[in-house]
Amino acid sequence: MSVAVDTGISPELAGEGMARELVHRLQTMRKSAGFEIADYIITYYEGDEYIQQIMQEFADYIQQETLSRQLIRGVPEQGAFSENVKLLGHPVHIGVKKE
Repeated sequence: MSVAVDTGISPELAGEGMARELVHRLQTMRKSAGFEIADYIITYYEGDEYIQQIMQEFADYIQQETLSRQLIRGVPEQGAFSENVKLLGHPVHIGVKKE
């Protein structure tokens, strides 16, 4: 008896994985910036079309997990803690600022 298993990753699953990576990175940035666990933040992001799609598609999840009041596409505001990272091959500039 043999069993075939599809090991391909669907676009939906890949998108969810990217959203989780973004949340993880934002949580790490919150800690590095010295924010308290209950602090609400504003999140800034710049990235390619795929990153923009993920930020829009998973906005509710990202905001809930990171306590982001807003997800703003664009250059982080003056005073924001920001980083340039590469997530799953996609360059992203993200920033967090305490609200």
